[in-house]
Amino acid sequence: MSVLPEDTASGTPFSKGVNFTKWFESRNFTDIDFSKYNEKDFEDVKSLGADVVRLPVAFHNFLNSEKMIEPALLNYLDTVVEWARKHQIFLILDNHSFHPVNATDDNIDKILIPVWEQLAKHFKESGSYLIYEILNEPHIIADERWNEIQGAAIEAIRKIDRDRLIIIGGTNYNSIDKMLKVPVYPDSKLIYTFHFYDPHIFTHQGATWNKPSLAPLSNLPFPVKDDFTCPVHETFKGTWVEESLKYYRTDSKLEKLRGSLDKVCAFAKDNNVPVYCGEFGVFMIQSPAQDRVFWYKFFCDELAKRNIPWTCWDYFGGFGIFKTMQRGGFPSDLNMEIVKAMGFNA
Repeated sequence: MSVLPEDTASGTPFSKGVNFTKWFESRNFTDIDFSKYNEKDFEDVKSLGADVVRLPVAFHNFLNSEKMIEPALLNYLDTVVEWARKHQIFLILDNHSFHPVNATDDNIDKILIPVWEQLAKHFKESGSYLIYEILNEPHIIADERWNEIQGAAIEAIRKIDRDRLIIIGGTNYNSIDKMLKVPVYPDSKLIYTFHFYDPHIFTHQGATWNKPSLAPLSNLPFPVKDDFTCPVHETFKGTWVEESLKYYRTDSKLEKLRGSLDKVCAFAKDNNVPVYCGEFGVFMIQSPAQDRVFWYKFFCDELAKRNIPWTCWDYFGGFGIFKTMQRGGFPSDLNMEIVKAMGFNA
């Protein structure tokens, strides 16, 4: 088990791992590919040195007509929980009920609270390897309103399960700055989370789900070379992307990125709470391969210096640790440069 140093004031029972994405994030229950991962995947990540898996589940998409979670899903998740326990891997059950663009509903508590009441009752006796995460990346919702809803969700779980570790975070897609605005709830078993994809135009170049699409952006370097220039594509003019490109030289400075992590450590120390990076990564499609490796090496080294635990986004996929976006053979298709850069066992 890893323990955070004195400057972060507290500890977590895990150190590093991966997100098992695109497994339970479907728009409806019938579209779930239950076979996407299996027990061997837990064995494989364990061999890499991982001791935690974050499991995104779009629970709000899987409610039946009585607003109850589909029993078949819970039954299958019981199997996944058992795989994790068997291989002594912590499993973060992440409520990934969110849309990357649409705002988090001000009244999401009407679904969120009943969902967590159901989950807490179902998994109460599931052992200490299971951890809850209230909601992935709330956004375009007032900090005060989200903090109120999050507090109510914690209380709902605690009425049923007093001992389970719970991961909580701030708005603006679990940004660091918004984590700093999350209150210190009166609960000693909370872990405060943040996500890190800075600089965004580097880590997401080629991504089509942004607005505007970053498909025209490619080969953006990291760190910036002295002769850096980047023509502004016509679709970027007048948008946040044009502004980001304008300040990219400054925003990509290693000192600035380190400063963001220093804020995390200060928050943890000042409030005597544990912190955790739940997502980070670089989209592989159009980012320079060696610059992608450099970013992972830099960021994971900085997390290690501060003993901040993490789960990378993702395992298989566009941000994954394999050579392509597709599911590959293990270990033959691993991207060994990325694996080594992140500090996993090669």
